Amino acid sequence: MSSNSATAVDERPLQIPWLSRGIDWLTEHQREVLAAGVAFQLVVLSVMIAQPLTTLLTGDVILLRVAPVDPRDLFRGDYVTLSYEINRPASTASDPAAASWRRFEGQQGRTVYVLLEPEADGKHWRSHGYQFEPPADGKFIRGTIVSGSTFQFGIEQYYVQEGTGAKYEQAVRDRKLSAEVALDHNGSAQIRRLVIE
Repeated sequence: MSSNSATAVDERPLQIPWLSRGIDWLTEHQREVLAAGVAFQLVVLSVMIAQPLTTLLTGDVILLRVAPVDPRDLFRGDYVTLSYEINRPASTASDPAAASWRRFEGQQGRTVYVLLEPEADGKHWRSHGYQFEPPADGKFIRGTIVSGSTFQFGIEQYYVQEGTGAKYEQAVRDRKLSAEVALDHNGSAQIRRLVIE
């Protein structure tokens, strides 16, 4: 037999019965599949919106003193970047272990709970301890450790009417700016508004 003789090759595509049936079914039901996909995305978006909205509408309302960091984002209009006393651990009578940020070193990404107590004026709230487990009672706010010395709570930015950023900067310099924050039972927070006092 000659070494040049051609070998017959089957050029028909490989048939996988279950795959063919699946493709046929999808082709026949493309409208239903598309509708189900759209409905699924709407459900996911609704869930994402429902949590913050529920907190805003039904959460406990507190006032926190704030200090903006950056008053302007040219691409999104005016906003204030806010910093709070609770963003940095500090020593308190009820939580002397928080005297040093080293307690939180190497804990980036971990959830932290800040216990809150009213200030002497009866309107504003401040921290009186930090812990890694949810408190059994009392007001608290849940955050994430960004570094050993900084926490974030999801309330560090607030968009304001364009052209009003300077007004809020001045209020901070005068120590007259507070954030009205809604807290839910899990410690999630949403800013309701900024208050110039």
